[in-house]
Amino acid sequence: MLSSREEYQMMYDSEEKLWWYKILHEKILKEITAKFGQNKYIKILDAGCGTGGLMNFLIQQGYKDIEGFDFSEDAVSFCKERKLKVQQIDLTNFDCEFIDASFDVIINDDVLYQFEDKIIVKAIKNLEKKLKPNGILISNNNAFNVFYGTHDIAVGGLQRFTKSDFEKYLSQTGLKLQSHSYWSLFLSPLILSVRLLQQFQLKFNLINRTEIKSDVSVPGNFVNTTLYRIVKLEEKIFRNGGFGSSLFLVMTKK
Repeated sequence: MLSSREEYQMMYDSEEKLWWYKILHEKILKEITAKFGQNKYIKILDAGCGTGGLMNFLIQQGYKDIEGFDFSEDAVSFCKERKLKVQQIDLTNFDCEFIDASFDVIINDDVLYQFEDKIIVKAIKNLEKKLKPNGILISNNNAFNVFYGTHDIAVGGLQRFTKSDFEKYLSQTGLKLQSHSYWSLFLSPLILSVRLLQQFQLKFNLINRTEIKSDVSVPGNFVNTTLYRIVKLEEKIFRNGGFGSSLFLVMTKK
């Protein structure tokens, strides 16, 4: 969870512009349409919806039945500004929520990094209970410990993941991994150089931890567009990426 309302404001301002969010939203849309075609009446749940940028994007694509929740009061407040159907709910403890509801698509992006393994399994099991038999669970997560940096501190990240981590989690559930991909491969040298510098600065206390901010601010238009195009090119060339700072997964029931 982000550490301050200021961070949520940055997310709110960035979600419809920043190259990273645009790529992620398009990845999710691609998986939904691959599974359900042009059916715009499927039930979608954004579990850990942040300030609602993804929900807003899917509504703009014509989807009619979307709701979400987030643990943060600030996040929910920003969602309300977007007129979205959102509740304040704890992902790790929502057995009493959505009692009669089940969903075709559940999305859980960049939330699980806040928890230890035992809690992650519990959260995934909670999501599994709300997924229809033919539904899909989509989850994007930060990948590989080597990319740890100040962003992780700003967003309360306890860990980064690989595919094998999720295979371990899913072995304790009724879900299976349908597909996965690492992304931002082409940008990895740039991202890694920045994160390694940050790790050095953190180790030797060269950074004031009270002033650390996340990486969600939008760069200039030229840089933002260039980074977007680089990752889109990467998607055309590689199916799974093999390496990158993010891990994108699609899960189904066994």
